[in-house]
Amino acid sequence: MSAVLLVAGAALAAPAGAGAQQLFSLDDVRGDDDGNGSLIYPNRDDIQKGDLDFVRLSAEQRADGIWFVAEMSQPIVSPVGHVTEIGQTAVERLARNGFYTFNIDIYVDTDRIAGSGQTGTVPGRGVAIARDYAWEKAIILTPRPDIARTMLELYFDTEFESELRAKQGRVTKEELEALQQQSEQRVNELFLFPNKVRVQGRRIEFQVPQEFLGGVPSASWGYTALVTGCDLEQTGRPGQLAAVKPTTMMTMPVGRGVRSSQFGMRGDADEATPPVVDILAPDVQTQKEALSSYDMVSGRLAAVPGMRPDGSVAMAGSGEPVTPDQLARINAVAGSAGATGTAGKVTPAERRTVPARLRTLNELLADGLITQAEYNDLRRKILAEL
Repeated sequence: MSAVLLVAGAALAAPAGAGAQQLFSLDDVRGDDDGNGSLIYPNRDDIQKGDLDFVRLSAEQRADGIWFVAEMSQPIVSPVGHVTEIGQTAVERLARNGFYTFNIDIYVDTDRIAGSGQTGTVPGRGVAIARDYAWEKAIILTPRPDIARTMLELYFDTEFESELRAKQGRVTKEELEALQQQSEQRVNELFLFPNKVRVQGRRIEFQVPQEFLGGVPSASWGYTALVTGCDLEQTGRPGQLAAVKPTTMMTMPVGRGVRSSQFGMRGDADEATPPVVDILAPDVQTQKEALSSYDMVSGRLAAVPGMRPDGSVAMAGSGEPVTPDQLARINAVAGSAGATGTAGKVTPAERRTVPARLRTLNELLADGLITQAEYNDLRRKILAEL
C-alpha cells in the first residue's frame, strides 16, 4: 500500500474510523474509462488504462467535518519522481495534493427540482449537466486548485465583459473592476476547489465545508460526477491565462492520433467527442448514450445525468414528479439559457424560436412545472438572446 500523501501546510483529519458516519455511497461500473466508448489513453508511461476509472463516490461526517471520498480502479499515481515536459520541473512542486493525472468534478443538486439551478460545467469539459440534475454547488477536485480557480475567475471576467459590451458598446475601467468582483463572487458562491486532500492507494479524500454546501450531504440530493485527464502544464503554454481566450481548465483534450498530451479516438469516432473519460452512472450504456448525446448543428452539448442514493425522482416547481414529456418541455424552453461555463453561442435559428419558447414558458408556469422565480430567471435569459 502506498504512503499517505498530505497537503503541505494543512492539518488533515485522521482516517475514517468507527466514529465516522457515512452519508451516502454511489458505485460506478468498472472498466468504463473510455468516455463514450471511443477514447484511447495517451501514449504515456504514467497514465495507463484503468488509472482514470472512477468506481465509487461517497461522503462521511467525521469529527472535523464532511469528507468526500472518490475511489479509483487502480492506485492513484503519485507526482513524486515525475518531471514536466515543459521546463523539466518536478511535478510534486506543481501538484502538491498527492495526485496529478486527473480532475474530478462533482455537481450537487440539492433541491432535486428539474431545471432549477445550473447546467453548465467548468470550461473545457465539453459537456453540460442534464436539466433534471441542474446543480446548486460544484466541487472541482484538481491538482492545482488555486490556478484552476484563477482560470475560472478569468473566464467569468470575459463572459461578463462580453455581455456588458454587447448591451452598451463600451466598458469603463470602473465597470471592469466591478465585473471582476462579480466573477469572484460567482466563483465563491457556486464552486469549491478543495485544498484539504489526502491520497492513499486507490482512494482520494477531500474536505468539503458544510457551509459551502448549505447543509449535510443527503441521500435525497443528486450527484453528477465526471472524470477528465489533467493537462498539468497548460498554464506553461503561451496565452493560456489570457482573459481574451477561454481556458480549458487543465482538461486534457481529445484528438486524432495517440500522443502523450491528449486522449486519442477510435478511427470511426466523431471529432466532437467530449474529453470526459468516465462519469458516475449505473451502467455502461447510460454513460455511452449520455456522452454521445451532443448535436454540433444545434450547438447542444452532451448532457450528463446524475445519480441519487435514495432513488427519488426530480420534481417540478409544483412539487410533483416530472415526467419525461414535461422535462422535454422544460429543456425546450431553457435551450442554452441555463448553462454556466460552457454554453455555446446562440445561433440565428435559436433566436427565431424565442417567441415559441416564451409561450411554452408561460404554459410551464401555468401548469405548475416551474416556480415564479424560475420563470423570471428563464424569461430574462431568453430575452437576453435577442
